[in-house]
Amino acid sequence: MQEDVKMEELTENLKKYVNTNYELFKLQAAERASVLGAGLIGWAIIGFVVVLFVFFLSLCLGFYLSALLNNPYAGFVIITSFYLLVGVVLILCRKKLLEGPLREKIVRIIFSKN
Repeated sequence: MQEDVKMEELTENLKKYVNTNYELFKLQAAERASVLGAGLIGWAIIGFVVVLFVFFLSLCLGFYLSALLNNPYAGFVIITSFYLLVGVVLILCRKKLLEGPLREKIVRIIFSKN
């Protein structure tokens, strides 16, 4: 009889332990997802500002080079060719330059101890 009571207590404690670990796992997953999401949103905002800066800087440089070369299109062709070259390099080297470091950063954030 006493063994049945101990088995019931053990079973109840085991259920509580499993439920507690499950809740802990959910909280840790939510925390890591929120850290990752907040980081992505922050970097998206910074990226948007940088894109605007580069866009307007490119316009200014295009107008400047066009005036310097006395050709209304030459400056913009030079700037466009530069971006085309950068795009081709990024496409050819995307695994080494983009995907690898980004994947490592995301994994580091997800499995951080914080």
